[in-house]
Amino acid sequence: MPRLSVQQLFEDRREKLQLTWVGGQKGASRELDHDALNRPGVGLVGHLNLIHPILIQALGTSDLDYLNQQAESSRSASVKALCTGETLLIFVCDGVDAPDYLIDACELYGTPLFLTQKKSRVFVNLLRPYLQRELSEVTTSHGVFLDVLGFGILITGDSQIGKSELALELISRGAGLVADDAVELFQIGPETIQGRCPALLRDFLEVRGIGVINIKAIFGETAVRPRKTLRLIVHLERPTEEYFRGLDRLQTKSSTTSILGVEIPTVTLAVVAGRNLAVLVEAAVRHYILQTRGYDSTKDFLDRHEEAMREQVDIDDGDPATGAGSLGETGAFRAFGTD
Repeated sequence: MPRLSVQQLFEDRREKLQLTWVGGQKGASRELDHDALNRPGVGLVGHLNLIHPILIQALGTSDLDYLNQQAESSRSASVKALCTGETLLIFVCDGVDAPDYLIDACELYGTPLFLTQKKSRVFVNLLRPYLQRELSEVTTSHGVFLDVLGFGILITGDSQIGKSELALELISRGAGLVADDAVELFQIGPETIQGRCPALLRDFLEVRGIGVINIKAIFGETAVRPRKTLRLIVHLERPTEEYFRGLDRLQTKSSTTSILGVEIPTVTLAVVAGRNLAVLVEAAVRHYILQTRGYDSTKDFLDRHEEAMREQVDIDDGDPATGAGSLGETGAFRAFGTD
């Protein structure tokens, strides 16, 4: 189960969030885990709240003004509740200094206290996606994860079917490598899956006959990506007679693959000698892009075909003596098929 310590959070976000650790250093080993994302009745990160517990409290100027205006006894009770309840750590935002009473309480109860120059609203919006990414359930998939035409594409298939060779050709055509062989997939939203590469394998691609190559060193910085949202799965398959017999040539039914409970559109490509798989993958991505914009080429084709059949019926009904009537374009289409 993914876990994130306060120390790791500080080291990871220190520069981006402009953090300074001013109190409660003995709480560095405190941890957040995956369950923190879905704990009923407990928020993950938010502004000062002494009624409904929040694991990470972000105090802005207005929050500190509220505490400062309280009588000393009331303020002491509020700060104690803040440091001893569900709160894991506290951030003081807006570039202001933490009051001494808050620093003393955090030191007493071992609650980590950070300062940040970010505005509280901006800070919460920056921290929440990081926590979601780090604490989400992770599954590892065997395949190659690429950025093709701006969309995250996972290429899967049996070992030695040619995934890495296909990835290399796509990279030479402008795609970007995210991960090869072991792709870490994690959920960042109700219907959103992101993929990344384990640190040990980052930038590397194994190509049989050549070995392990560094894509970043060969093709440059623009040929690699740190992570990408998964939009489409392209599955490579060695075809059999049964495969071709059961093939839906019009693709009237869409196929999906479930990953962490999210259904991802899936396209299956047959690996046959002479087929340019890189072009087929790019075509599949472009076809998917059109579908996301509301255009379905299969439906367009079927609608056009039905319209042609209706026109032909109207022609036949208008000339019962000849039956076939004047063929025109639609009649020629039918006659061409029966030649």
